[in-house]
Amino acid sequence: MNKKFVFIALMLVLQLQAHPQKDGQKIVVPVLPKDLKISYPKSNPLKKALQPVPETAIFKMEGYYLWDPSVIKVGDTYHLFCSRWPAKDGMIGWKQSHVIRATSKSLFGPYQFQEVVLHPSNHPWATQAIHNPKVIKVENKYLLYHLGIPQWKTGFAFADSIQGPWTPVDHPVIATNNPALLVRPDGRVYAVGKFKPKVFRDGKWDANMQAFEAAGILGPYTLVKDTLNRLPNNFELEDPTIWWANNQYNVICTDWEAKVTGVQKSVVYYTSKDGINYTLYSQIPAWSQTEPIPMKGGASLQVRGIERPQVFINEKGALTALLVSVHPATDVPTFIVIRPVKNFVPKNK
Repeated sequence: MNKKFVFIALMLVLQLQAHPQKDGQKIVVPVLPKDLKISYPKSNPLKKALQPVPETAIFKMEGYYLWDPSVIKVGDTYHLFCSRWPAKDGMIGWKQSHVIRATSKSLFGPYQFQEVVLHPSNHPWATQAIHNPKVIKVENKYLLYHLGIPQWKTGFAFADSIQGPWTPVDHPVIATNNPALLVRPDGRVYAVGKFKPKVFRDGKWDANMQAFEAAGILGPYTLVKDTLNRLPNNFELEDPTIWWANNQYNVICTDWEAKVTGVQKSVVYYTSKDGINYTLYSQIPAWSQTEPIPMKGGASLQVRGIERPQVFINEKGALTALLVSVHPATDVPTFIVIRPVKNFVPKNK
């Protein structure tokens, strides 16, 4: 019998392996193909670089759900942008969210609410919700890009000052609803985003990653290479963030259907030297809801879920904070956690 056929059959039979956890539950960890390239098959240097969270690095607002954190430093002040909606609407209220800004003199807070930045009540086309905001600086302007509902596409808003006013572009700029943008030194733009194929592989909708590029920030954006999934082994993702380090594209996202780690929406990491072919950094999740969040001082924070990971890169190019949206263990509104990272710079080849 053909050895390759035997191997494939074995993989189909032994699709999953189980590892016991402290709480008695089991995490079913996928058995990955032996020929799949993994930068760190037995460890995760990013996970090791995560530090305990100071109390000040938890941002909550009474009466509101908070989601989608993104931080930028301007002068000596850190500006946190995120989406917000009334707690009375529950989690489903994200479909009527708006964007706010809070500030702190420290990356790890405490943050103070400053203003509502964008609201669907006066937006030219995102008239239902403005969600998933990310803030970057492009030349001498600030760009806030976001999901616009009901179009379910990406909108842009520009400002000369981080304090606004923000001027929305009067039409969607990228025809995807969950992108992460990287502006190169020459002004060209590379982006990754979630794509849902019309044909499902497993009976549930798939979340593939596609890559885009444009000559300038306003596009037009065209597909890189082809329509296929840029992630290896047809892995799936949610909530990508991207930065450049170690002469490569670095993408942190969540494991949409647990096909990498066995934990749905755990934080995973991919890298690419050419923007076309991506490599899994480690099968071990960098961060997941199966572990309590360690707090500075020795306590821990129990959570039901973490989503929307974002990175903060300092002036020297090191990853110094990993931000997430948190579903708390109790049925109370979601909030933001800014977790310190010990100056992480990838060294994989």
